[in-house]
Amino acid sequence: MNEKSIGIIAEWNPFHLGHEYMVQSIREAYGDSFIMAVMSGPFVQRGEPALFDGWTRARWAVEGGVDAVFSFPVLSVLQSADRFAAYGVHLLASMGAHILAFGTESLEAEALLDAASFSLTPSHKEALHEALGEGLSYAEASYEAMKSHSPLLAEELSKPNNLLGFRYAETILRNHFPMTIHVVHRDMENNISASAARDELLHTGNTNLLPQKAQEEAAELMKSGCYTDFSRYSDACLLSSRLLSEKNLSETGLFSEGLEHKWFREIGNGDYETMLRAIKSKRYLYSRLKRIGAQLLLSAPGPSPFAAPPLPSYARLLALRRNRSEALNHIPLPIITSMARAYKKADKETRRSLEMDIRASDIRAWCQHSPIRTSPPMSCRKSTVCPNKNSPPEPY
Repeated sequence: MNEKSIGIIAEWNPFHLGHEYMVQSIREAYGDSFIMAVMSGPFVQRGEPALFDGWTRARWAVEGGVDAVFSFPVLSVLQSADRFAAYGVHLLASMGAHILAFGTESLEAEALLDAASFSLTPSHKEALHEALGEGLSYAEASYEAMKSHSPLLAEELSKPNNLLGFRYAETILRNHFPMTIHVVHRDMENNISASAARDELLHTGNTNLLPQKAQEEAAELMKSGCYTDFSRYSDACLLSSRLLSEKNLSETGLFSEGLEHKWFREIGNGDYETMLRAIKSKRYLYSRLKRIGAQLLLSAPGPSPFAAPPLPSYARLLALRRNRSEALNHIPLPIITSMARAYKKADKETRRSLEMDIRASDIRAWCQHSPIRTSPPMSCRKSTVCPNKNSPPEPY
């Protein structure tokens, strides 16, 4: 494969017009180069299931111009934003990506690399530790540390996509990966967000924020109940926590500074959202607590695999453009197209990661508005999607 391969780290929850614009911009810049993405599957980084299943979202992305979509292992997804970014960059680097493409609100590649370079210096480390010693949260301390280098960069990195791009650049520099970055600026005047699309779908059953075909299929999925019912999911999280003792919580390795004791005290007070709000603090943000709840739901009793997950060691293919299969031969990482076959051949560490992917997929299916109950597990039954213009929706 002579052309460069472009990697994208995505959630596409769901794939909307802004995402389509980004992919088209990359295509205009790099022509027929191979565009591959690693995408959050059944769960997303914020600590909850995706609205629609991973195969459907991956197919929409391929129909929107991506050549191949691979599933991001759930052990890597349900992590803090900086670890999520690091795992994603590591995975794409292992897959041979030459360029990492992503969207930002404002910052160019040069500014992101400048900020990332400073973050790896002793001066930044000293400023960060000093700010943390003053009782600031990690986010506040990071702001103050960057401010000592550039007040403008510190301010710009308070924007979520700028910050994520900074984490990507930081991982590339820290590990000396032979990757460059390509930035696509988001249209902030006509900004389309995935959260706005989800809100419209959940409240009205429809949205015009998706590409036309995806828009029609999303409406049908909502009508048929093939979407995540977040009240069902919240009940599942609450039940899983109530089945654990205080000692069980401590043994997971997911808590620090005695947070498990507060978690245990609040388990019996009201519903799941009420519980999280009671625990939330300046130091323990709502998003972190939601990830802990998801990690507890997916983990068996004992040390949780989410506490110290390994780097991704495989690439599980969800969707592929029919005329780009040859490019897969140039990806050095093992590619999984059949979960059942892969599980039989996997080593212990890979098998544990695959088990978590299977469990996450099945729990998301059980938490749908019209829950799917199948055997064998849903992840073992689904295979790679190769869409064409006439491919019908295949929801589950």
